[in-house]
Amino acid sequence: VVVNPVILGELSLRFDTAFSWHSFSAAMELLASLRGPDLLRVKGIVNIDGKPVVVQAVQHIFHPPVELDRWPSADTGSRLVFITRNMDQDLIRNLLQAVLAI
Repeated sequence: VVVNPVILGELSLRFDTAFSWHSFSAAMELLASLRGPDLLRVKGIVNIDGKPVVVQAVQHIFHPPVELDRWPSADTGSRLVFITRNMDQDLIRNLLQAVLAI
């Protein structure tokens, strides 16, 4: 019997460029639809058109985003953490970089 090992990964990403809600949510929907069971946890503060928005997810379930009144510090960059199972972390990074470039 051959057992494939489960590979857990943690990926922290930062982006200085603001996302539009449409591009960010489309990327997250695509990721969740294709790899939802392997997205063990997603959390972060995302710069959406200059405003701080808290995002959280477990697998394919995304909680409603929460727009903050103000940034918690002078740092207005997006900060995201992904805890994954059996995923190439470059795929997540490349997907988000691609939607910023569009």
